[in-house]
Amino acid sequence: MKYLSVFIFQLLIHINILLAQQKPNILFIITDQQSYNMMSCMGNKWLRTPNMDKIASMGYRFDKAYCSNPVCTPSRFSLMTGHYASDIEAKSNTPVYNVQKWNEIVPKGGIGTILKKNGYQTLYSGKVHLYGSKNAEEYGFTINNTDPYDGPAIYAEKMFPELANNKKPFALFLSFLNPHDICYKAGADKRYPDNLPPDNIRETQRLLLLQKNMSSDEYQKQIPPRVTNTAPINGEMYDMVSMDAGARKWDNAQWDLNNWMYLRLTESVDAQIGRVINALEKSGLQNNTIIVFTTDHGDMQGAHGLTLKNVMFEECQRIPFIFAGKGIKENVVDKNNLVCNGIDFLPTICDLTGITIPKNLPGVSLKKLITGKENKINREFIINESYHSFQINDGRYKYTIYELPGNPTTLTDIQENAGETINYNNDPAYLSIKEMLHKKLMTYLGNKNLLPLSQNHSIEELRQIEKEYKKNHKGEKDAGE
Repeated sequence: MKYLSVFIFQLLIHINILLAQQKPNILFIITDQQSYNMMSCMGNKWLRTPNMDKIASMGYRFDKAYCSNPVCTPSRFSLMTGHYASDIEAKSNTPVYNVQKWNEIVPKGGIGTILKKNGYQTLYSGKVHLYGSKNAEEYGFTINNTDPYDGPAIYAEKMFPELANNKKPFALFLSFLNPHDICYKAGADKRYPDNLPPDNIRETQRLLLLQKNMSSDEYQKQIPPRVTNTAPINGEMYDMVSMDAGARKWDNAQWDLNNWMYLRLTESVDAQIGRVINALEKSGLQNNTIIVFTTDHGDMQGAHGLTLKNVMFEECQRIPFIFAGKGIKENVVDKNNLVCNGIDFLPTICDLTGITIPKNLPGVSLKKLITGKENKINREFIINESYHSFQINDGRYKYTIYELPGNPTTLTDIQENAGETINYNNDPAYLSIKEMLHKKLMTYLGNKNLLPLSQNHSIEELRQIEKEYKKNHKGEKDAGE
């Protein structure tokens, strides 16, 4: 009887190992500040992204994908927890957040912690930029090589051969910084180059040297046309809430350099992603690995005369979001389903790996879509937020309420006016749409105790608040994130 018990115990261990081996590995690749249209597979003929395109051809790409917040830290918090950053009373890159609420979410609900508790080896390399003192470790990861340029690629090339011999499934998160360097030289960051760490100027300096050695004709051939929606919407309000309204004073040469640099920086990170995919295939792990490719937010690219991010427009809200690999349908472009990478990523990964999805999350699992079991998810709208605003987006209409005096609002119709240059807020033809979206947004915010404040500040006081925000923001190591 004793030997039988030992045999059964050993058999159970063996079965558990086999079950663990059958779980798919997770390779999560994230860039920084990459708009949805910055891939050649999107029809952008001004750049070449063969490696991002390869992931798209291997898998399922969502065309109507949005970030939860068009700024770095809150967006990444959502990706790592499935929660909005407002759940911890933070909506910007501020180091200030509700520690008690953070403690209720992160220690048990970080994606790394969830995967680790279910048998995964959880590894992280590259940029972090999360709320918390230890950052990625507190979300359940072991951090290796924090250089966000080629560091993740170097780490992947080193680790894949080791992981191929590991009996545990792995979740490897690789976080690349570019094309975020657009915030520096091309983005007219006054700290460039002397007051930035060497890594933050490395790629922009390389590209500036490349541009300097090109003939004028060759350079001009690589410059894309300016966007057509350069006009502001609601004038002064957007000057106040945007990070870089000063770009409206740029001349053509400055815009040409900005737009050329953004393309080249995207190609630069694509090359790094190529190293990762090549290393994955060389290791033989690709058949049992799910690849997720996305970014934290986009860049305005001159739309409304703005660069950078944090305003509630398509250019910095809409992002690439692709699943590929084991069990995922190949070469699919979903133009119908409205998704949000921040809130939908975690429940989808749990579902794909057989892990119970945590309760009370705002997102949904996309598993049935990407595996071909269904073609539509049950969703009326998504909520987006930024440090100054809340927005409801139903896939066509976007209604935004601002935490400014009187709580001004905008209503855009991206089907009729894709560039969002028209505010339909006071258009009688849109009254019923506005009332419906206002009611839904206010009900959502009321249920979460997030009703926007009608602040008792003058315009001058608000400008000072904005000035202090930018001052604190510029003091961070990674500008404009």
